[in-house]
Amino acid sequence: MGYLTVEVEIDHGHVLAKGEEVLPERASGLLTIFPSDTVNHADLSPLQALEALQKHLRLDDAKAAEWMASVREARR
Repeated sequence: MGYLTVEVEIDHGHVLAKGEEVLPERASGLLTIFPSDTVNHADLSPLQALEALQKHLRLDDAKAAEWMASVREARR
């Protein structure tokens, strides 16, 4: 099973795909909500976004490595 990540907008509690992606009729997943007054995340490189997430989750280097390993293992 592949993973799907899409940019979404929330309008009155309804999740809408922001781009050309079509959301599946039924699915489960995770959604990260960024407050609208934060930095424009589109301007971040993938590495900068990962570092911002690491900082937000308060992960030191060891915990970040452990988290990455668990994600890698979950994708197998």
